Amino acid sequence: MKKTIILLLLIFSAFVSYSCVNIDEPIIDDSENIKLLTGTDLTSEYIIWNGRHLFKDDRQYFYNTATGFIICFDGREVIISLILENSNQDIYFSIFKDKEVLLDSNVFSISDSEDILISFDEPGIHYIELVKRSEPQDGETSLKSIETNGTFKKIEKEEKPHFLLLGASGISGHGALGLPNTPRSTANSSSLHSFGYLTAKNFNGTVEFVSNSGWGVAFGFNNQSTTNNILNAYDYYGISSSEKLIGENYEHNNYIPDVIIVNAGGNDYSAVINKLTGFEKQNKIDEFKAAVFSLLMKLRTDAPDALIIWTMTSGSLNGNAALSVINQLEQVDKAHIHMIVIKDVGEGAPAGANGHCSYLTHQLSAEVLSDAIEQFSKLKRVVN
Repeated sequence: MKKTIILLLLIFSAFVSYSCVNIDEPIIDDSENIKLLTGTDLTSEYIIWNGRHLFKDDRQYFYNTATGFIICFDGREVIISLILENSNQDIYFSIFKDKEVLLDSNVFSISDSEDILISFDEPGIHYIELVKRSEPQDGETSLKSIETNGTFKKIEKEEKPHFLLLGASGISGHGALGLPNTPRSTANSSSLHSFGYLTAKNFNGTVEFVSNSGWGVAFGFNNQSTTNNILNAYDYYGISSSEKLIGENYEHNNYIPDVIIVNAGGNDYSAVINKLTGFEKQNKIDEFKAAVFSLLMKLRTDAPDALIIWTMTSGSLNGNAALSVINQLEQVDKAHIHMIVIKDVGEGAPAGANGHCSYLTHQLSAEVLSDAIEQFSKLKRVVN
């Protein structure tokens, strides 16, 4: 077990005085003296989870990217014990402290199970959010315990718009921080720099990812079966590093999304459909369209009031196929489902790593999507 020390230095001394109430999550007054969160405490009012998480073996597993938790404590430091299993690369996380913003947050990686020490300059009431940046295929992460030299505070989750993000590498921030013509790595990839996450944060929303590089709606690059795909992953708690579905029968009423953004289908075509001809190709296109329809119907059933945005790049074959399905739906569903064209790789900015969009291009797409959300819903951007 390794120990990583992160000194979270507060640039302005005024930041020290912010309480949990002043940040985002209201504190619940109590007299308990809790210094260690472990076991079922990891599902208690002392910790808020964002994204899908599964409690088993006395740990909280969080497989999907951009998934993590929020804590509030009165003290100077905490030790977060993370478990990493079946990893293919180092797993990257961001830690937000107090009123820190995305670009100023501390980034760290683990290559094994580690204890992460987070220390502030001054004791007091502090707020910490930990978010996983890497994808499910890179390794399976879980939280074993959190300990403080002070006391933890119960916090109440604030009502915010919830965003469900479905797809593959494009929406997962694959290579977003890398340079053109370089390989993808966990170091140069970050879902926090993807258009989906950035769009949600434009509305101060919470985020729930169901995505993995190479996966398709029906079939994909990494697995051409009709089992391991985004259509089925939607009903599971996570995806393992061996790209198997984990924890079936996900309870969709845990998080009812206000906005659903889908960016999937490229792998269906590049890995399968485009390699075929004639009737065989048409049969696969029909399977793809059927999967698009099934996914949309699932989403409409589980979140009947949600705005659903299916994204495509200009001229995309898979996007046009999905659009043909959307156009065949009844008018009541057309009011909830919209196809939006986002920026392609290298459009408006240099490419990222491994032929994927850079962070700059993701920002441009986030603005396009934010405009669409304001047009088709009552949500408005948060002015920072």
